[in-house]
Amino acid sequence: MFESYDFKPGIVTYDPFKLSPFDSTDQDWINEDLVQVSYPQGYVLDVGWYKGISRFVIWIIKDNNWEQPVHKKNYRTIQELYEGMEKAIATMNKLLNESFIDESKKSK
Repeated sequence: MFESYDFKPGIVTYDPFKLSPFDSTDQDWINEDLVQVSYPQGYVLDVGWYKGISRFVIWIIKDNNWEQPVHKKNYRTIQELYEGMEKAIATMNKLLNESFIDESKKSK
């Protein structure tokens, strides 16, 4: 589903689906877990389909703290989800760069 995205330096740990942003497939068969990417410094990017609210949700989590996500956005369609992924990846890269800068300052 997300093969075209560059998640580096993240490592895709879960990605079983092969949907296209133009796929009009009935979303009832999609389960909650769509993709998960592990990043350095304890970050995780997680994407799921939540049937109860009929929304895709992109989460960025730090140190496994799901109660206080760093980023959480909802999307209605696969097309919106793909657009949201670009933003989420940019957000992740910004967070990693900020964390790298903070760590560099501490080591001086």
